[in-house]
Amino acid sequence: MAQPAKRATPGQRNRKTGRLGTMRLPDFADLVERYKKAVVGIEVVQDQAGSRVFSFSMPWDRMGSPAARSVNIGTGFIFDDRGYILTNEHVVHGASQVMMRIYGRKRPVQARIVGTDYVHDIAVLRAEAAVPKAKLAVARADRVRVGEWVVAIGSPLGLDHTVTVGIISSKDRPMQIGDREYPNLLQTDAAINRGNSGGPLINLRGEVVGMNTAVSQSSQGIGFAIAANVLRDAVTRIL
Repeated sequence: MAQPAKRATPGQRNRKTGRLGTMRLPDFADLVERYKKAVVGIEVVQDQAGSRVFSFSMPWDRMGSPAARSVNIGTGFIFDDRGYILTNEHVVHGASQVMMRIYGRKRPVQARIVGTDYVHDIAVLRAEAAVPKAKLAVARADRVRVGEWVVAIGSPLGLDHTVTVGIISSKDRPMQIGDREYPNLLQTDAAINRGNSGGPLINLRGEVVGMNTAVSQSSQGIGFAIAANVLRDAVTRIL
């Protein structure tokens, strides 16, 4: 009696038919549940600065009237056992006060700026708050692959812990936005909106492969994140 043909492992090619096995979409829910407490919303009070228009914009949100002060919104993530937080420098630039919105807490807590790298748009913060058990470690750059799934968690329009998914569309995209330099950005089609600046781009191993930073104003599905190796180098200099 003929034996039934074995089903190919998902993603592997069947030797007899030459066809790829059935591909299943990953379940992102467990990943989000594990790391959601490591992602924080950021509110920054600062003096209002004159705006400049670039073909790529920073995905943060500025609220308020064109008065002398405004409130800006961004995202950050806890990457260290000591409670240090990574975000974009442009989120906290010129801040007179930085407040963090932490998952499960009703009231925001005040944070301080530990150090910044203006040119590469990276800042490290710290706040007097409990450090979650599951922190978001920064990945090694050589483990990032074009086509792999990634998850973006952030605060678009102040909507904390909004989750979007996509893939790494490309790597090593050099770009200059204003007077800031981004030597090797990751490109992703995961939705990155205003308020996502400084948020993590996470692979399925729970590692931060990039920090969400810029979006194309003229297109959809084109977002950019600062690569893990640039984040690692900046943290070493700052701390």
